[in-house]
This record gives sequence, structure tokens and C-alpha cells, in this order.
Amino acid sequence: MAKLKEYECPACGAMMEFNVATQKLRCPYCATELAADALEDEEENQEEQADGSAGAAEDSFAAQSGNYTQEELEHLKVYSCKSCGAEIVAEENTVSSKCPYCGNNVVMTGQFAGGKKPDGVIPFKITKEEAQNIYKEHIKTRWLAPKIFKDNRKIDEIKGVYVPFYLVSGTAYSHVSGMGYSIGRRWSDKEYDYTETKEYEIDRDMNLPVADIPSLCTDKANSILMESIEPFDTKGLKPYAGGFLAGFAAESYKEDYVPKCLAKAKERMATSVYDALTSSITEYSSNNITNHTEKIGNLTYKYCLLPVWFFTERYNDKAWNVVINGQTGKVAGVLPEDKKKFTLSVLIKAVVIAAVAYAVKLFLKF
Repeated sequence: MAKLKEYECPACGAMMEFNVATQKLRCPYCATELAADALEDEEENQEEQADGSAGAAEDSFAAQSGNYTQEELEHLKVYSCKSCGAEIVAEENTVSSKCPYCGNNVVMTGQFAGGKKPDGVIPFKITKEEAQNIYKEHIKTRWLAPKIFKDNRKIDEIKGVYVPFYLVSGTAYSHVSGMGYSIGRRWSDKEYDYTETKEYEIDRDMNLPVADIPSLCTDKANSILMESIEPFDTKGLKPYAGGFLAGFAAESYKEDYVPKCLAKAKERMATSVYDALTSSITEYSSNNITNHTEKIGNLTYKYCLLPVWFFTERYNDKAWNVVINGQTGKVAGVLPEDKKKFTLSVLIKAVVIAAVAYAVKLFLKF
């Protein structure tokens, strides 16, 4: 792992930031660029040579697991939100004043105490400017939204956050039983209509390998919105390197939330295999599934950081979020309605309806 204090430009000594467009660390002053993990690789090679154990890097994400070292923690700070309780981890030179989840002010409470390191990270592909344009397109069709949500100064506050997820893989098994019905002949006599229906017993099962189901590992982000901006392409997953966080923030890992996170992943896996199995029953006109069981096994999981752009604004003492997938640009969010605009829209509709009704009435007279 790299030491964050080494994210200095080798050419001019300024602090480097992760550039979304090039997927590299870039110096904002002299434009020097380095791979996001270049400084870390250099340090690891030096340590391997010192130990006499230089060799090929381990590809497994599991090999990346562990806790932060003291040197890695030196330049990480924690910003705490007193309203929703979120703890945002960022470099010491990252300026943060608002919580990306609830929009209230956050305060730097001190040095990051450490904990479990991410196994992997999907880097941001969508730049801040692109995210702002995506948001502006999204807001165009929400003309009832209050003006503050269209204020360019507010839009400029959009934040890039690495949200903690577990990517869960395993085998999902499902068994279903019930009855299937096929419609046969139809005929009639003078009194009745008849339909011939054939009944069949259904007894089927399926074993489905499921890979990289994302499960949100925080209770601060809106889980419905997070699922709405899926999927994330896990082919873009990289072994964790601190350089990816340069210029962004990440929520700190919470061990006590892991059981709920994994339970949610199992639920999604069970739903996936059940849906796949029942959708394969197509030979009947209709069916009635009366019993089903699901079992999840062979679980493996990776603790990863996934990129999300947050637009958060408080309105009427409530936090409103629009989120954008930082890899694909998919957007989701619910915004409030301005009461004055809503009342005006109702009046306009009423006037239009009245005018049409009056015009029809005049037309019928002639």
C-alpha cells in the first residue's frame, strides 16, 4: 500500500489528484501524470527488495485485505456529520463542509483511526463536469422542483464519494412446486361455454452461480437510490490503491453493519434464482406456485468502494438526494415540489379544461 504522504508530484512537489478522464494521478500545476498505483508499486518493490522477496504481484483481491498501516493513516482525516452520523474519510487537503448524504454541515473530528482496508475499488469514470451536466438534464423535466435545485452554485457543490459495498458471490439454489394449467379445446352448446383445462404437477429446481451482487454496506445512503443506479461493471474493479481517492471522499467502514449487508445480499441472490427458475416455466398457460425454498451457499465477498456522485440539498428540513453512478452516468433521485408552482400548475390545468369544455359547448350549439 502507498503512503498518502507520497502523493507528491515528482516534478514540482505539489499534491496530485486522481484525474477521472485519464484514470491517472495528475498534478494540477505542471500536468505530470502517473498511474494511480505507481507510487504504491514503487514502495512495494522497495520493500520486497529489502526483504529479498521481490516477485510478481498477487492478483487475488483477498490478498489485499487487511488493516491500514500507521503510515497509511498519517494523512487521512475523518469528517463527522452530527445529524445522520456519517463518517467521511478524506485526505487532509480535501475541503469538506457538507455531508453528501443529508446535506448538513460536517466537522473534521481528527485523525482516521483505521480499520479494514477495501479489497478493491471501481474508479470514477464520470468527471465532475459530466456529472453536473447529467444532473442538469435530469432536472430539466422536473419543472415543479424548487429553484434552489436548479441553482448553478448548488450544482457546483456536487460531491464524488466512494460508497462502501460488499460484492457477494456464491451459489443460489431454488426449488419450486405447484400446478401448471394448459388451455385445450373450447366449445359451446345452447346453454354453456366449455373450456378444457389440463393440470400438471410442477416440481423443479435450479442451481445458479451468482457473481458480484452489490450490497450496500452503510445505512447512511438511500438503498433504493443506490440500487436504482446499478449496475456497476465489476470488470472495472481494481485492487485498492489510495491514489484513487485523491480528490474524493469515502465513508468509513462499519464492522457492525456487515451482517445486515450480507443478509441483504443473500436476499437478492435468493430472489434472483427464484425469478430465473419461475420465468423458465413457460410451457403452461398459467401456473400456481404453492411452495418454494431457496438456499445460498459457497459465499465469498469483497469489501469494495464504488463511485457515486451526490447532489444533496436540504429543503423543508429534509435531505433530498440525486445520485449518479460514477462509472456509467446512470442517474436516480426524487425531488420535492414547490407548492406555489404546484398550485399554479393545477390552476392552469383547470383553466385549460374549462376552456376546452366551453369551446365544445359552443361548438355543439352550432
